[in-house]
Amino acid sequence: MTALDMPDMPDTPDTPDRYEVMVFTDLDGTLLDNDSYSFEATLPALEALAAARIPVVPVTSKTLAELEPLMAALSLSGAAIAENGAVIKLADGRIDRATTRQEIMAVVAALPDEVRRAMRCFSDMSVADIAAATGLSPDAAALAAQREASEPFLWRGATTPEGAGLRSLDTAVEEAGFCLTQGGRFHHIIPPRDKADAIALLLAEQNPRPVVWALGDGPNDIAMLLAADRGALIANPHIDTQKHLPPGHNLYISAKTGPQGWRDAIATFLGHNFE
Repeated sequence: MTALDMPDMPDTPDTPDRYEVMVFTDLDGTLLDNDSYSFEATLPALEALAAARIPVVPVTSKTLAELEPLMAALSLSGAAIAENGAVIKLADGRIDRATTRQEIMAVVAALPDEVRRAMRCFSDMSVADIAAATGLSPDAAALAAQREASEPFLWRGATTPEGAGLRSLDTAVEEAGFCLTQGGRFHHIIPPRDKADAIALLLAEQNPRPVVWALGDGPNDIAMLLAADRGALIANPHIDTQKHLPPGHNLYISAKTGPQGWRDAIATFLGHNFE
């Protein structure tokens, strides 16, 4: 990835009425290619948003440590939502955490043995293991390991992800006051604050509320897409996210995956043609 050759994106608002439109976007599999992490195809759309002074706020399962260099490469500044909503970086630099990783790992430690054995948590992995599981470089994997308020894991149970083992885990996590969510590659144990909740917290102090555009590709993005004024579900080659949508939704569904789908969605919302 290389830094964009364009003006910096506007800071996300620290005053109530600074922007008319804000974009909230998932990263992996949406703005970033799920395998190469490239964002080249999004450049025309990012440039158009910057020119229109429409800020882009990452809303991701990534850590704040991962987001810092990535936001610099994307010429983004201001607020960001990390770890599926569990961590919010406000525009003024303050950090809001919904819980601690230690509290989540205490829940994991109390799980039944057969369930715990079927989980391969980030905390079970070395940096090299995380790199192998994610396709990240060792340096990037080290940043991904710096979880503050959530725990990603791979499910290794004999059942399918919809089967009894994962349902038992979901029940145990819920009884402990936490939630289970599914991203592109990993499941995540998170506090009861998802991406949509975190966006609502960022918007709560703004008056008037800006028009919200939201883009994502995974089941953990659906709530924020449905809560937005305009939502775009980016095609996911690995997960049938559409089956989780409610009847009668009005989301834009991209034909293309990843950055190409993201670009096409923004083109539709802006009324531009980037071809």
